[in-house]
Amino acid sequence: MVTQSTYIARDRCHRCGGFMVPEEIREVNQMGWRCVMCGEHIDQLILEHRRQMATPEGARQLSEKREKARLN
Repeated sequence: MVTQSTYIARDRCHRCGGFMVPEEIREVNQMGWRCVMCGEHIDQLILEHRRQMATPEGARQLSEKREKARLN
């Protein structure tokens, strides 16, 4: 679940500079963005995880969650 609102650059892809178009994500009933050049997909959850990975504490917590999921 996204805890904060995050900004999505809606016109340019951060990976290749291509054009971003809105795309419906039916699994979670939300809107995301997809690059028409490289296929990069961005939505609120992806941005939230990237924000968390920017801090050492957030990266550690996400790594622990990943390890727990792998063990199940």
